[in-house]
Amino acid sequence: MSRRAVGHNMPGMRTIRHVLVANELASYRESIAAVLRFSFPDLEVFEATAADLNREILRVRPELVICSKVTSLVKDRVPNWVELYPECEPISTFCIDGECYPREQVDLSDLLALVDRPVVRTA
Repeated sequence: MSRRAVGHNMPGMRTIRHVLVANELASYRESIAAVLRFSFPDLEVFEATAADLNREILRVRPELVICSKVTSLVKDRVPNWVELYPECEPISTFCIDGECYPREQVDLSDLLALVDRPVVRTA
């Protein structure tokens, strides 16, 4: 797997800089976090259990959360989130800049694409 280029953004744009990975099972969480760290060396990736999700949102203030069960705090405080296979169901929910939609058969490339997309800078 090759690493992505750093600093490829246009002026006035930024990429996601902080990601909180809090999905279950722990092995999936650790694997997703490891791939994100490898693919985006300048990205700060944090891991948390589902029980610690809300506390870590307040501490880290991530721009993207990947979790198994979205909480009201995630919905209120995080601009981009993925509810990844909640309760082992085959459909995940993506919410990007306030627009939410279901996705089937999400794979790692879908998550990498979220991090790699430019985000409009807000004032």
